[in-house]
Amino acid sequence: MSLPKHRHHNQFELFDRAEVPAHIPRMEAFAATARRSEARTSRKPVAWVSMATWARTLGRFEAVMQSAAEHHRRYDETARTLTVERIRECRHLDDLERVEAMLTRARYQDICSRLARAWPRRELGALIVEARNRIQLLRMGRTEPKPKGPRFDPTRIPDGKLDALIQRHPDLAVVELLRAERQRRAELA
Repeated sequence: MSLPKHRHHNQFELFDRAEVPAHIPRMEAFAATARRSEARTSRKPVAWVSMATWARTLGRFEAVMQSAAEHHRRYDETARTLTVERIRECRHLDDLERVEAMLTRARYQDICSRLARAWPRRELGALIVEARNRIQLLRMGRTEPKPKGPRFDPTRIPDGKLDALIQRHPDLAVVELLRAERQRRAELA
């Protein structure tokens, strides 16, 4: 019984399987192993040709790695230019929403991203909070936040403090409000 004819790797004539030279099955086994290895890893290994080729290839790899490190450094420096003060100065809602989404994704979803590595976690959280506060402020139609402190209500001020504030308060509009409150209380009594 005759085996099917196979084409040799380097020759174009056909031969019987029985006539296969001894080194061919080893070459086929090596090729099959190499194909399986390439299938497992999507990258092809660099073929060994000579010492000079190896040295040139490693030199190219080192150059790429150094430029990548430089790119990473420049990326981090550029990312760190975003500060709380710059967020407070921004008046464009769509830009702030985009930045807030990027920062949130870096903090909570993609913690391995380059943006997440640009700041310590606490600073990244502060930037997110400031961006959200600024977005809320712009959505309400304001550019500056309300001043801090309790709401000024003359009806809640005790009588002794009311007279003292009328005497000492520097703002005349507030003094007029306080006098009106004192007059109202006098009419009720």
